[in-house]
Amino acid sequence: MKPGATPAGLIAGAPDRVPVPAENGGEALVSLLAIHGVEWIFINPGTDTAPIQEALVALAARGEPTPKLQVCPDERVAVAAAQGFWLRTGRPQAVIVHVDVGTQAMGAAMHNAQRTNAGIVIIAGRAPRTFDGSLPGGRSIPVHWQQDQPDPAGIVRNYVKWAEEITLVEAMPHLCSRAFQVARSAPAGPVYMTVAREVLMRPVVDMTVSAPARHRAPATPAGCRDAISLAASWLAVAERPIAITARTGRTPEAAAALGELARKLGMPVADARETVNLPSDHPCWLEAEADVTRHLVDADLVLMVDAEVPWVPLVREPSEKALVIQVDRDPVKASMVNWSFAVDLPIQADSAKALPALAAAVDSFAAGERAGVWRRRLDALAAARADRLARRAAEHREERGLQPIKPGVLVEALNGVLPDQAIVMEEVTTNDAVVRERLARTELDTIHAIGAAGLGWAMGAALGVKLAEPDRDVVALCGDGSFMFCAPVAALWAARDAGAPYLTVVFDNQGYRAAKNPVQLLYPAGASARADDFTGTVFAAPPDHAAVARACGAHAERVTDPARLEGALQEALEATRSGTAAVVQVVLEKI
Repeated sequence: MKPGATPAGLIAGAPDRVPVPAENGGEALVSLLAIHGVEWIFINPGTDTAPIQEALVALAARGEPTPKLQVCPDERVAVAAAQGFWLRTGRPQAVIVHVDVGTQAMGAAMHNAQRTNAGIVIIAGRAPRTFDGSLPGGRSIPVHWQQDQPDPAGIVRNYVKWAEEITLVEAMPHLCSRAFQVARSAPAGPVYMTVAREVLMRPVVDMTVSAPARHRAPATPAGCRDAISLAASWLAVAERPIAITARTGRTPEAAAALGELARKLGMPVADARETVNLPSDHPCWLEAEADVTRHLVDADLVLMVDAEVPWVPLVREPSEKALVIQVDRDPVKASMVNWSFAVDLPIQADSAKALPALAAAVDSFAAGERAGVWRRRLDALAAARADRLARRAAEHREERGLQPIKPGVLVEALNGVLPDQAIVMEEVTTNDAVVRERLARTELDTIHAIGAAGLGWAMGAALGVKLAEPDRDVVALCGDGSFMFCAPVAALWAARDAGAPYLTVVFDNQGYRAAKNPVQLLYPAGASARADDFTGTVFAAPPDHAAVARACGAHAERVTDPARLEGALQEALEATRSGTAAVVQVVLEKI
C-alpha cells in the first residue's frame, strides 16, 4: 500500500465488518477461511474433522463460497502443498490435520515451512472436552481419551510463529484474523490453531468479522537511508566485492535490482539458488563452487542479501578484514540459536525496496576511475564465464555416452526438454551442486529449492504449485532417498485426485550419499574407508520407483541408457500435459 493510501476496508461504501454465513462453529470456520482468501484446504481427516467436512457440504448446498478441499493421505504432502502454493502466490492456505497424531505426522514438513518462511495456517483438532452427552460433539470412542494431550501445540511450538486454541466460537473471527495476519507478516511463517468438536458444533447467530483489509500484513521496511548510503560508499570503493544470496529472487523486482547492481559494479554473485536470483546467462553469476570459494576468500567486501547461511566456516569464509553488509527482512535470525555470523552493517529491509535504492546510491560514485574499475571487473567476469561454459560443453561431450548415467548428463537432458517457463522444485540433496551449476534457468521465478533440511518436500510442493498455476509445466527433481521421503503413493494419488499432474525426475544413486559423506569427512582413514563399507547408506536392493509410480496411475519409466534420456523426459512431460502425472527414474552411478 502506497503512503497515504486508504486501506480497502475503510474506503467509503466498503463494509467495515463482513457477515459470516454460518449456523454453527464448523460452518463459521470454513466461511472465515474463505473470507481470508483460502482457495484450498489440504486435509488429512479424522474423527475431529467431521464438523468441517459437514460444513463444506452444507455451505455449498446453500450457495455460500467455500474453499476447495484436497485430501492428502500423508500430512507431509499437505504441508508441502500449502508451502508450494504460498511460494507462487504469497497467499496462506489452510492445512487441517487430526489432533496430536496428525500434528506429529507433519514432522519435518514443519521444519521446511519455518525455515523457508512459508505462510500457512494449520488447524488441528483437539480431543473432545465433554463425555457425558452434555454438549454435541463430546467423546464417543476410546481414542478420544488416548489422543488427549496436555499441550498439543508444544509439538510444533518451535516451528510456528503463533499458536492458539479456539475455545469459544465467539472468539473464532478474531483468532482467524490474527492467524492470517501473523502468517503473512514478514518474515512469514506457519501458524497453528486447535479446536475441539464441541466448539465446531456450537450454534452461531449473526456472526461478523472485521474486513480482512483491516488485518493486512505490515508494510515491509525499505532500509535506513543513512545505512543504504554508507553501504553504497563501501561498495563503490571495494576492490574485490562479492554478493551472496539464496532467496532474493522470490521477489522478481529484488532479483532484477540485484542483477542491475551486480552488473553495474562488476560484482560476482554467489547464489545458493533457492530460486532464480540471477538468470543463468548473467555474466556475474558464480555457479561453480570452486569459483565461489576463490572469490569469497579473496573478497574485501561481502554483500549478504536474503541468505540464511552465507557460508560454512569449515569449508570457506571471507577474510576477517573483509567488510560485511547484510540486507535481510530478518537480519538477526533469532530462531537459529547459534547463527553468530559477524556483520559490520546489518540493514533490516525488504530487498525489493533496499536493492533499487542501493543501486541508485551507487550511481553517485560512478564517475571517472571507479566506473572504469567496475567495467573491467564485469568484462573479466564475462570472459571467465564464457571459458567455464566452453569447458563444461567439452566435459558434457565426454560424459554423455557413459554408463552409468552421469548427473550432469541428466541435467543437460533436462535443459533440452524443459521450457523456459517451467517451474522446477529441486530436492536432489547431494546432486544439488550439479543442478545449480548446469540447470539453465533464464527466467526469474522458475525454480524453488527446498531451502531446508526436511527431506520429502518436492512432490507435495509441486502439487501446490500446479494448483496455483495449472497452465505451467511443473517438475520435481528428487534424489531416490528424498523420493521415498516424499510419500510418493500419497503424493501421486493426491495429484491424480486433484487433476494437478506434474513430472517427477528421480536422481537414483541407490543410497544416501548425504549420510555417507559425513562418515568420509569425519573418518577419512577409518574402518569404513579402509573396508569400503559404509553401513547404513547404500541400498542393497533398490526399489523400482517407476513401478511404484505406475501402481499409482502415473506414466513412468526407468532409464539406464543415456541415449534414452531426452526421449523419456519429453514423453513424460507430454503425459503431464495430457493430464497424467509422470515419474522418470534415472539410474546413476551407485554411491
